[in-house]
Amino acid sequence: MNDDTHDKKHSQKKIPIEDAKTAPRQKPQQPEKESIEKMKVELAQMKEMAQRAMADFYNFKRRYEEDKKSFMKTANLELIRALLPVIDNLKRTKEHIPEDVKNSAKEWVEGFNMSIAQLEKLLEEQGLKSIETVGKPFNPDMHEAITECPGEKNIIMEELEKGYSIGNRIIRHAKVKVGDGKSP
Repeated sequence: MNDDTHDKKHSQKKIPIEDAKTAPRQKPQQPEKESIEKMKVELAQMKEMAQRAMADFYNFKRRYEEDKKSFMKTANLELIRALLPVIDNLKRTKEHIPEDVKNSAKEWVEGFNMSIAQLEKLLEEQGLKSIETVGKPFNPDMHEAITECPGEKNIIMEELEKGYSIGNRIIRHAKVKVGDGKSP
């Protein structure tokens, strides 16, 4: 190769800097457009995944709070159920206070009665309700028939032990005597 040919090849390839700056830009090629569209689709998918993850997190948080409340209710129910025999015994004690004690220790008896009332009120505030019995039709979902006695058939004649519920949940069935349909 001679120098003249070599100079021609190189001179054709060289673009002056001034011309390169002022030369019009070429439109993006087709592969670049496809790449942008692909990125947009991927971005939309990632955005949807993030939204789903946030929704899953909020659902998890809500379920956790519900489970926590449910656990607390169950724990409260067990405590209330454990207190019921104590309340029964306090009421029995109240019914059997001797007359001479009622007269000689009047303030003490009043304090004892107030304590029972306070405990009952506290439990009522927690949703505890007594189950109605005497004169009502026997319902095995709420009552436990201990025995039958003369009286109107399937009507509760006497309550032997109070029953309680919280909401729709029976905490303790009422123990009752039910009429057998025979006249007294």
